[in-house]
Amino acid sequence: MRKLLLSVILMTGLSAENLEEVFKIGQSGAKELLKTLGGEMKKQMASGDIKKAINFCSQEAQTLTNKVDEALGENVSIKRISTKYRSPANKPTKTEAKILFMLESTNSPLLTKVSDNEYKFYQPLRIGKPVCLNCHGKGEDMSEVARKTIHELYPQDKATNYNFGDLRGAVVVTIKRGETE
Repeated sequence: MRKLLLSVILMTGLSAENLEEVFKIGQSGAKELLKTLGGEMKKQMASGDIKKAINFCSQEAQTLTNKVDEALGENVSIKRISTKYRSPANKPTKTEAKILFMLESTNSPLLTKVSDNEYKFYQPLRIGKPVCLNCHGKGEDMSEVARKTIHELYPQDKATNYNFGDLRGAVVVTIKRGETE
């Protein structure tokens, strides 16, 4: 981690303190989104009704992401991306797809410099709990209700056939800094 941090400091020209602050902003934003979405999903899954949980994701996950985005303020934005996205809103750009490829081999977050005053923090998302496979696993291992509901809500779905531990995508936090910092 120290080598990565030193490399980023040298590449960005930021002081270590400022770079650490940018990193913490990204980390905090990603944590808030994951806490918000995870907490709500846990509530939905507690009912044992997989269809209800899938409907929740379809109707509310992006709305909750937007609320967290708004709460982070004017100079910070947040989104979720995946190369195997369920919702087109989570489709990565070409650059983001390359970053996702790099994240395949690590659980560590990544900070990139976009411009003199813009950075992107990438928090990898892995299939970290067996319950995730109820909706993101292999088709034959998912319940018929889950398969049908996902197909109805997401006819172009790409977000299945994962194994436990696979990279599912990333939370991306874009941080804009003042030019004098």
